[in-house]
Amino acid sequence: MKMIQLFDARRAVGASFLAFSLFASVGCASVSRAPTDAFQAADIAIANAEKEEASEFAPTELIAARNKIAAAKALVEKSQREKDVMRARRMADEARSDAEYASARARDGREQAVNADLQKNNDTLREELQRTSGGMQ
Repeated sequence: MKMIQLFDARRAVGASFLAFSLFASVGCASVSRAPTDAFQAADIAIANAEKEEASEFAPTELIAARNKIAAAKALVEKSQREKDVMRARRMADEARSDAEYASARARDGREQAVNADLQKNNDTLREELQRTSGGMQ
């Protein structure tokens, strides 16, 4: 009887250990996942900012976005701890935000340049009109 109880106790301990091991490995797997969705969103925002000519109109913001996403990716490569993965996600979100801001500044810069050209053309036309009107009187 003692032999059967001892065997059952070993099986129970073994089953408990197996269940704990499976639970722990599943828990670690979910924690260590890289925030690829945040990385992709930041990469897309940076590519859009580059298309918007942010390197000309908002270089500081574009450089900040590139640096933050690079640091976030390096952090995840270096460490898979939950704290580091969460920090990398925040950095990627900040990179996306910086890139979107750079895009907005680039659009604004281009619009201001167009407005300045239009103003210059208006001034030139006004001067020409005054010159030709003055000669007729």
